[in-house]
Amino acid sequence: MTKANGVSGVLVRHFFRRFFDSDTVSAEGDTVTTVVRAVSMAAAPGLMAAFFLQNQYPRRSLWGSIEDHYFFVLLTFVVLGAVAVFEWEMLFPDRLDFLILSPLSINPVKMLGTKLAALAGFLGLFLFASSVFGAIVLPAVSKGDFPRQMMAHATAVLMAGVFASLLFLAVGGGLICVLSASWFRVALPVVQTFSITALLLAMLHYFKCGDAMQAMLGHEPGMLRWLPPMWFLGVYESVLRGDGAPAFAAEMTKYAVRGTLVVSVAVAVTYPLAWVRMQRMAMEGSGGRYGEPSRWMTRVQHWVVRRAETRGVFHFIGQTMRRSSRYQVYLAMYCGTGFALAVACAVTYRLDGSGVPRAALATDGLRALTPLLLFWMVAGLRGAFAIPINLLARWVFRMAGVTMQVCADAGRQWALFCSVGVLGVVLAVLFAAGWDARQLVVQGVLGACLCVLLTDGFFFSGQSIPFNEARMPGRTSLPLVLTLYVGVLPAFILWMMQLDEAMEKRPVRLLMVVLGTALIHRLIVALRPGPEVEEEELEGYDGEFQLLGLSRQ
Repeated sequence: MTKANGVSGVLVRHFFRRFFDSDTVSAEGDTVTTVVRAVSMAAAPGLMAAFFLQNQYPRRSLWGSIEDHYFFVLLTFVVLGAVAVFEWEMLFPDRLDFLILSPLSINPVKMLGTKLAALAGFLGLFLFASSVFGAIVLPAVSKGDFPRQMMAHATAVLMAGVFASLLFLAVGGGLICVLSASWFRVALPVVQTFSITALLLAMLHYFKCGDAMQAMLGHEPGMLRWLPPMWFLGVYESVLRGDGAPAFAAEMTKYAVRGTLVVSVAVAVTYPLAWVRMQRMAMEGSGGRYGEPSRWMTRVQHWVVRRAETRGVFHFIGQTMRRSSRYQVYLAMYCGTGFALAVACAVTYRLDGSGVPRAALATDGLRALTPLLLFWMVAGLRGAFAIPINLLARWVFRMAGVTMQVCADAGRQWALFCSVGVLGVVLAVLFAAGWDARQLVVQGVLGACLCVLLTDGFFFSGQSIPFNEARMPGRTSLPLVLTLYVGVLPAFILWMMQLDEAMEKRPVRLLMVVLGTALIHRLIVALRPGPEVEEEELEGYDGEFQLLGLSRQ
């Protein structure tokens, strides 16, 4: 009995640690630090929001307090949904787990039970972190019936978090059950991208329309019935106010209870089936085939990328993107965030005659699409290339005689091509929105200049092989990243919007912008450090590629 319990404990700890042991979120297997950082990020928004609201009470109106309650419900829903999407494949044992654990004398039922226990602990940790401070601090600062509001808060946010976790777990299990292995690999990043987009849009929608809560819920809810966080707001108000709750609360509470039951049944049915399917996929292989690129794409690449060595690294980047599921998760999360920000900028809300907000396209928001998405694309690729997915394969480049400079050039060209593709999509969207030729030309020229300058800026000192850059101590700075995205990005977008408006009035000035871009590009090329800098930094480092990790044996 003791031995069985010991095996179960080892398996639970193993599966729990596997949620955090990933090249995209941790380095050198530092699980404890990764757990602390992740939990802190989940807990901080609720604590900060609750303290920020302390000056609003007890003078806060009824609908103002409902708006505050909705924020905490929505926060937990988004956090648990994003965590489930990010760890979607790890919610089930992966191929490595099955290949190593299946031959051992472990009862399959025990393996399933321990995985479920680790999964419950993993999701429960984030559920607790995202809700605990709000459940204590908000009832305290609201100066109402503390025990009743604490119970209402805990009930609503816990139900919202459980529903979000089960919803995405059911979606992931359903995809595994109905799709083949190859189609599952194709569909998973697409579904993850749109899931993150939907979650973040719900949060951004709150910041835009939170003050119109009374107009949206003071009468027939309408389309809000399809927004799950609203269901659990109804639970919050029903538990807190009882019979005195607004009219929408009773109806939304029914949807919350029914929805939670439905996703619970869906998970109970799909998870065991998905477990069996994942085990079969692990034993048989994914079955994915990577066909040859089309002839026209090959010709374009040969015309643009002249050097054979650069083309080789160029193809290596593309194959890594297609084959690495962990990279695809990162890409899906990043692209989903970018799409959500783009939609939030392009769509505004105006109050109609009844005071209900209606969606409409925003001219200024459409101007922000080009700088926002280009900045987001290039910065994201620079961060992605630094993920050491293929660290032990670095010896291939040394044996092939490919220099660091060639690898860096290929990474810059890949980022440049992706940004040009994004620019083309943005121009197509603006054309569909009714922009005239002058506006499109200005956007195209400014966007092309941005593609060059952003690529030069983010890849200025990049002299490493994409996906093979060892994590060096002191290389990553969280304050610097926050400054870049919170401080620099908004100011950069506002400046580009003003520049775009000025260029539309006097398009002749575009020539000066093009000449300035060319001069800056040549200056950056001249100042760019040579490949010997990267070689010196890696000198004697234990992760150097010719060692292949064999020096520790």
